Amino acid sequence: MTNQIPVTPPPGTRPDTASLLDLGPVIDLPALNSFFQRPESRQPQLQALRDWLRNRAFQNPPVLVTHQVMITALTGIYPRSGEIVVVRLSESGDVTVAGTIRMN
Repeated sequence: MTNQIPVTPPPGTRPDTASLLDLGPVIDLPALNSFFQRPESRQPQLQALRDWLRNRAFQNPPVLVTHQVMITALTGIYPRSGEIVVVRLSESGDVTVAGTIRMN
């Protein structure tokens, strides 16, 4: 089975980024949406993302393409544009940062 790459709308941004990675089919995951203009969505989206991660049996590590605000909320890391944040997920759904990769 190929990797699926969860991303969020709108077209022309992250779906293109995920497609260009060429790692597998791109799927929509609304929990990865930016909550920058809707701060009240922060906690529900983080919980939905943690639940999604916890309830999946991955054959390969997932690749999530999302916004800086979601990455910072989930990890505490403020990534540069294009920076990759590598995380580990515990069985309880806790996220720990394993490292970052700068692409430029």
